Formats: sequence, C-alpha cells, structure tokens
Amino acid sequence: MGKAASKQEVVKDQNSLRFERKFIYKDTRAEDLIQTEILTNPFCFKEVYYRRTINNIYFDDHDLTFYKQNVSGDGEREKYRLRWYNDVFSEIVSPTFEIKKKMGEVGDKYSFKMKDTQFSLKKNSLKEIQKTLQQTMEDQNNLILATKLKSTQPAIFNSYERRYFLSNCKKYRITIDYNMCFYNPNTFNFSTSKITTDDIVLEFKYALPQDTQSREVSQHFSARLSKNSKYVTGVETVYN
Repeated sequence: MGKAASKQEVVKDQNSLRFERKFIYKDTRAEDLIQTEILTNPFCFKEVYYRRTINNIYFDDHDLTFYKQNVSGDGEREKYRLRWYNDVFSEIVSPTFEIKKKMGEVGDKYSFKMKDTQFSLKKNSLKEIQKTLQQTMEDQNNLILATKLKSTQPAIFNSYERRYFLSNCKKYRITIDYNMCFYNPNTFNFSTSKITTDDIVLEFKYALPQDTQSREVSQHFSARLSKNSKYVTGVETVYN
C-alpha cells in the first residue's frame, strides 16, 4: 500500500479563470506541427520545459455525471483526476489530485499535491488508491470532497506526451499532446485494453485579459477550434 502524504497542500492555479482553447490535428507529426505552426508564429513561441509523459486517472460516478456534463456543455461542470508524471504508466509517484471546474468558456483548477505518495497499479487495487485519496481529503478537513470521492470510481486511464511553449510576451502558452492512449480500468488487466490515437491536441492557454489579442495568435493555427475533452474522448473510445 502506498504511503499517504504526511502534509498536503491545496494550490490554486496561478492562471485562475483562464481560457483553454483546443485545436485537433490529424494525419501529422508532432515535430512537423511544432516547426510549421508554433515556432513560426509571429508571437515568437519558444519551448520552455522538457518533454513529459502525463498520466491520469479520471473519476466519475455510476451515472457518468461528469462525462454527461461535458457532452451537454453545461454552464458549470467539473472533472476529477489523479495526475502523475512518469514514463512507466503503472508506477504512480508523487501524484496530484486535481479538480477542474468550467464556468462557461473559462476554467479554474484546484490541485492537491501528494508528494510522499506512491502506488503501483500492478500491486495496489483501485479501491486501495481511492481509499487513500479519501483519507487524504479527510485529514485536510476537506469533508465535502472526501464525501464526493466516495460516490465515484476510476472511469478512464489516460496517458500522453506533452511539450510546452511560451510566447515572447509571456502572456500565451501552448502545449502539444501526442501519443495519446486510453485504458479501461475495469478490466482484469488494464494494459490489455489499451487503445491509441494518432490525433494531436494543441492547447492554447491564456488569462482573461488577453482574450481579445489571442485571435492574433490563433489565426495562424490551421486546425479549427474544438471542444475536445480527453476525458470525453476516453469514455467514447473505450466504452463504445
């Protein structure tokens, strides 16, 4: 059983109430996209971080309420996920539990860091992992979230590679997500349920005051704006 963090910290996302515009590219390579549409953008984007493999466990209730909220485009909706960075998907080291809230076109994110926590999807059951998450929230007196977690369970496993770019003016960020794969956590051996997609997701992120000028950046993207959600894509890919 993984060791729960002795001290948890709730961290408010610095870009509170930001836009996350998503553009889906098909039949292209990540490196080609970076060279032709990001590094050539007039806002002079530069790579600012090393490539990372991002892994997620998305949680939902038996009725898939979070999924339905996203599909129907509810004005206020949420997503719960456990996120960690590791090239080996099954090894969960120092994860962060995140709550993403969407209010209309803008969103916010709350992060619960678990620096001293480790799990193995090959050794620890999903019930063990979820129980530790619940206990963590209770230890932090976040009883509302702990109660909500009790009514959810892992719905989708997801993994992809990400690269990060920042504009010269420091106001706009772009991430490129590729090598996307999804797993069904409800199978006996989740790895056998792996489904991959060649789609590349470009996420264009910025704070509210930069919305008007943002069009000068995005007009150089050849893909159309999309309402893509990795969680929605995962549910529809794995369960359909």
